[in-house]
Amino acid sequence: MLRRKILKKLYFTTLIVFILFIVSSFTINKNISNIKVEHQTNLGTVYLLDDNNYLLEVNMTVSNNLMDSVAMVINNLKEDNKHYSGLKGLLPSNTKINSINIKDGIITIDFNESVLNVNEKLEEKVIESIVYSLLSFKEIKGVIITINGEKLELLPKSMIKLDAILTKDFGINKDYNINSLNDIERVVLYYYEEKNSVNYYVPVTRYINSRDDKIKIIIDNLKNSYLSKTNLMSYLNEKIKIENYEKKGNTVSLNFENVIDFTNEEIKEEVIYVIANSIFDSTDAVKVIFLSNDNIISIKTK
Repeated sequence: MLRRKILKKLYFTTLIVFILFIVSSFTINKNISNIKVEHQTNLGTVYLLDDNNYLLEVNMTVSNNLMDSVAMVINNLKEDNKHYSGLKGLLPSNTKINSINIKDGIITIDFNESVLNVNEKLEEKVIESIVYSLLSFKEIKGVIITINGEKLELLPKSMIKLDAILTKDFGINKDYNINSLNDIERVVLYYYEEKNSVNYYVPVTRYINSRDDKIKIIIDNLKNSYLSKTNLMSYLNEKIKIENYEKKGNTVSLNFENVIDFTNEEIKEEVIYVIANSIFDSTDAVKVIFLSNDNIISIKTK
């Protein structure tokens, strides 16, 4: 009798423990399923050619590893890249990377001889696309290109000389609007082009005659809604007015008279992007502060 009671008690105790275990497991799994996991997406940028001979800025997903990301970017610059409708890479499909070395922010990338197997008119564009694409990584401050171990100092067909270390000073989508060798200023201006209902940023390096400072040149040139003889457009219109601006060290402050005058609402991210990046690529500024009637509305850092 006593033995039966003990067994019965053990049975119910075991049953209760089992039920509690099942309920606990269900609760734990339910809680785990409700945990929100955030995935960080790393973006790189490639510059691909359109049918108007402009290199357009295109974002792409890259790896967490810089070396792997560089290889991914170069592969997307090849002419057999069919991922983007109406755009194409310039590197011959048989271009190979022999080695990549990054030291103190300078990347040395060694290609095989196929990298410049293009016609003379595209040689400079090839360098522009490589340099600007690689400099989209914040870790990279300069580019050295070698071919089979030999430093590329002169483009063989166009005979264009290259700097020892290539930076954005090399330019992209170059436009020469000069009539004198005096007072030549170089600025990079970010416009946009629409292709297949998608807007792409288009940096243009313009060389012009002007005695104005670069900030004024940039704003004045970005206000042109349409560039003559091109299909490029600007996010800024003629209504934009800057009350004042100043550059202190590496910081530029722009005080707009009235943001609503040219956006009809809060300042658009596209407007911030084109102004800030035009200033970053044209000057040594690393921060741009946007104000409207002396009130800070946005801060953009390089």
